[in-house]
Formats: sequence, structure tokens, C-alpha cells
Amino acid sequence: MKIFLLLITSVIGSYCFNPNDYITIPFLRFPDSLSYNVLEINSFFEYLIACLYIGLFYYSMYFCISEILVWSHPAPKTSERVAQTKEEMRRGIKALFYVILLTTGIIWKVQPLNPYYGYYETHEFGLKEFFISLIIYMVTFDVWFYTSHIIGHTPFFWKHFHGEHHEFVEPGAYAQDAVHPVEALIQGPIGHFLPTFIYPFHPVCHHIFGLLTSIYAQFAHDGRWDPAGHTLHHYYYSCNFSIWGLCDYIFGTGYNQQKYPIPYIPTWLRSKLNHKNQDKKIM
Repeated sequence: MKIFLLLITSVIGSYCFNPNDYITIPFLRFPDSLSYNVLEINSFFEYLIACLYIGLFYYSMYFCISEILVWSHPAPKTSERVAQTKEEMRRGIKALFYVILLTTGIIWKVQPLNPYYGYYETHEFGLKEFFISLIIYMVTFDVWFYTSHIIGHTPFFWKHFHGEHHEFVEPGAYAQDAVHPVEALIQGPIGHFLPTFIYPFHPVCHHIFGLLTSIYAQFAHDGRWDPAGHTLHHYYYSCNFSIWGLCDYIFGTGYNQQKYPIPYIPTWLRSKLNHKNQDKKIM
């Protein structure tokens, strides 16, 4: 693992690495050095082209991972569950459209204004910088997500924005992006780019962190691998507000059995346990 990280950081940190020498995509150009940005956008036409390619990538990832998780999930494919999945998908497609527009816009117009823009063109990037940026990304994103999420549960924002996401009491993987577009923009792109104004991030690492966070959120909504207990939040509403669980631990808003004595058991797991109990009675 260490050798792999060393290889990645050495390639990313190489001043002579020009992605245009290795990758050719119609109408899309990368910066001569990835130390500045991941895309070179100099006009509105190039912005639209970048939106198209980024959209193709993220929609493909969203559908592929979600579909695999939905297909492999042990929940019975009842008509209600299928209808919910379709609704999650519909809302996710809508929210992702705005997320892609804003993300690409920030890459084009906002990131060049960042005081750390091109920092690693003149500074060394290695394992130390990689791990520091990873920690700052996770902590900053967690604080931002937690704060905005708590606000989302206040009456006004719940009624007009966040309550839409909580219509899915037992969400599936598609629910990751099945939120109101305004909420999607606040908790997605803004939370993603905010850490870069606190510490110098290498653009490649920064976007890899964002990609992995998005995949992590899909798994969390699927429920079978959910380290921070996000599915518990969908059931109880008033616990597990953060994305990694850090702020919940600090502020005491994480799930605990004393506060919620009735354990949450998903309906698909409940029916499975009932079958096991029936088999034991027969035996």
C-alpha cells in the first residue's frame, strides 16, 4: 500500500507530467500541469463541454454502483420497493444535474481565485501532504455536512428542502443524490471545495477524495456497509447527522441504545429473522 501511495504521489507531484501527452478527449483539454487544476476551461463553450464529460462520468458511476447495490440487496423487490427506487433515481438525476453545473463552474471560475492555486507547482507533494490533506478534507467536510444537516432539520428548511430526502425511511443506494437541488449544492460541491481554501490540496487528490466520498455515501444509503449509521438517521431523525461520525461523537448526537431503546431492524432483515425464528420453533 505504501509503495502504491508513493507511486501515485510521485506521478502527481511530477512537474514534467503533462496529461495531454497521454490522453486525448475531443474538445476537452487538460492543463499542462495538473498542479493547477484538473481541467482547462477558458470559455463558456468549453464549460459546457466539460459539464458534458463530467456529467457522463458521474451519471455512469451513479447508475452503475447504485444498480449493483440495488440488484444485490437482500430486500425483496416488492412493487413498493421498486417504486421507491425509481423515485430515488428520478430525484437523483435531477439533483446531479445541478451539482455538475456548479462543480464545473467552480473548477472554471472559483478555483483560480484560490490562494493555494498552483501551490504544488513550486512546492513538494509527497505522502505527508497527501495524508494532511486527507485529514483536513474529512474533518472540514464532516463539520460542514454536520452543520448544514442540523440546519436542515429546523422547521423552515425541513419543510422546504431536507424533508424531501427523509421521505425514504429505508433508503437505497440511489437515495444518495435523491435530495432537493439546493441541499445537493450546499452539501455537495460547496462542502467538497471548502477544504481547499484552508489547506493546499493537489487538484488530483482533491477530486479523488470527492469521488470516494460520493461512493461511500452510496454504500451508506444502501445500509449494508454504513460505518457512521446513516440509515439509523433516516429511521430516528435526531441522531447521526455527520458524514463520518466525527461531529456526532464530539457533540453527543450519535446513536446510543439508551436514548433509542427500540432497536432499528430494517424490514428486509426483520422478515429474515422471523423466518429463522419460525424454523427454530418447528425444530
